[in-house]
Amino acid sequence: MSDKKMFKFIGSEINLDAETINEEIESRGYKKAVKSFQNKYPKLKAVMVEWVKNGVELSKLQKLPMGRKKKLGG
Repeated sequence: MSDKKMFKFIGSEINLDAETINEEIESRGYKKAVKSFQNKYPKLKAVMVEWVKNGVELSKLQKLPMGRKKKLGG
């Protein structure tokens, strides 16, 4: 049995004229999933994340970039 979860990212880039991004990433944890997503879409400022934990569907609006400001150049 795999301990990975599916995280669904829903967002839209401002300069793409309301083109919606729907991407699913399989990862062991929330933080790893968000970090791999923000590497693919570095210009996004926020994204909605949905996942299932213990049979309960959860969602969160995540501000991007996530991580240390000093390391991210901020």
